[in-house]
Amino acid sequence: MPSTSLIHADALTKVFGTGEETTHALRGVTVGFEPATITALMGPSGSGKSTLLYNLAGLDVPTSGRAMLLGVDIATLNRTELAEFRREHVGFVFQQYNLIPSITVFENVALPMRLAKKKLDVAHIRRTLAAVGLEGKERRKPSELSGGQQQRVAIARVIAARPEIVFADEPTGALDTATGAAILGLLQRSAKEHGQCVVMATHDPTVAAQCDRVVFLRDGALVSEMRAPTSESVAEKLVELRRAA
Repeated sequence: MPSTSLIHADALTKVFGTGEETTHALRGVTVGFEPATITALMGPSGSGKSTLLYNLAGLDVPTSGRAMLLGVDIATLNRTELAEFRREHVGFVFQQYNLIPSITVFENVALPMRLAKKKLDVAHIRRTLAAVGLEGKERRKPSELSGGQQQRVAIARVIAARPEIVFADEPTGALDTATGAAILGLLQRSAKEHGQCVVMATHDPTVAAQCDRVVFLRDGALVSEMRAPTSESVAEKLVELRRAA
């Protein structure tokens, strides 16, 4: 595994179904992701970007190949070990938010630190909530918030915990353009300041343009990548991939 990679996929394949119903969601994907960077996974619908994200995160099991996080082959961990590893080192931002409805916004953001038995920095959590536009809502329950506000809680939870690795699936999907840009800026600063490796699946060229790198997939295979992307160059590449599909 390349020494600079915090995440490395080695010949990952994922096959769903059997016989005539077989679907090859990933076809031998090998790719690495470095610290202090944000990478967007992009491609046409059905390209395998979300499947790759979930297999890298250990939320799904590849048919073959391996996913390495911080030098650890996560397939060698049992369920308890994997849960502990993710609790210590990995943050997730998914479209479902995954907030605990019975506890407050502040408690939701603090939860990963409590579970990992880390010292709770109350001031840091409050600053993070203010940075995502939720100042004054610390005592609210998730049911009292809009979908976009709940997404901001989920993002604040990851930023506050400062994990080495962050996986995100359409993290700005429930946000307006201005708020989404602000949130991505926070993720960028967090990645640079704390050496985090952020990998996100997105369909939005504007979101991808704020990333350091874009990895493009088509039909389950990695087909190209782009450094220092612009929204225009990403949009052009997506049109090209759709035409070739």
